[in-house]
Amino acid sequence: MPKDKVAENVAHRGGRFWAPENTLVAFGKSLDIGVDGLELDVQRCASGELVVIHDELVNRTSNGVGLVETITFDELKRLDAGSWWHEEYEDAGETNYKGEKIPLLQDVLELVAGRAWINIELKNTPIEYPGIEDELIELLSDYEHRDKIIVSSFDHKLMYSLKEKNAGLSIALLADALLLNVAQLAEQIGADYWHPCFGSLRQEAVEEAHEAGLKVNAWTINSPREWTMALDWGIDGVITDNPYGYKMFLEKRTLIAEAKAKS
Repeated sequence: MPKDKVAENVAHRGGRFWAPENTLVAFGKSLDIGVDGLELDVQRCASGELVVIHDELVNRTSNGVGLVETITFDELKRLDAGSWWHEEYEDAGETNYKGEKIPLLQDVLELVAGRAWINIELKNTPIEYPGIEDELIELLSDYEHRDKIIVSSFDHKLMYSLKEKNAGLSIALLADALLLNVAQLAEQIGADYWHPCFGSLRQEAVEEAHEAGLKVNAWTINSPREWTMALDWGIDGVITDNPYGYKMFLEKRTLIAEAKAKS
């Protein structure tokens, strides 16, 4: 990465430190501060729609109970996906997110409308959604900002299938442990990006990925210490729960650098 370039600001699940994760309000707040990218998770509900939610169960992030795959969208949209956030984050302040909904992926695409790139993580384990890649391809066929979409999944076979069916979509090799054969795996599935867990990452692995032509967007990076490491290592994208904090960190870093240059 060039020395004058900083790692992009990517809001993990929309930025779950300042709004309920994977909701339109979270994505909207992150767009308002000018994030470069948004990361989100997609499952398929009982009525066949692609919905944005991380867990296979609705229990943690709504007032509902049950597997996403067993609940229709008409039922999902009646759930409260906002109130739980105030209970989990004690410093949430007085902002009231009661009544936030689990959104359709289509709704998020319409909200973003090319203002940022989107990392769509397809969930396919442990619950399998046969044909989910075909449904995503169909949904994106009318989206005019397909060049700002990156699709990822821990199911690498699914990513291979998606790339075979639509070579124009960008995909990422997603991993929660350090891979010793990143370049080989990326080539096998046709990936242009590597999305590793930052906790298992090494600088040498970032350099090797760059040498193989891969961009590296690492998750989940939430503290100034980690942000500094990410920048020093040349990571391309910081996937963070705290996009506002990372934005402020970058601005402060720039001011300090400018002051040193003038001294």
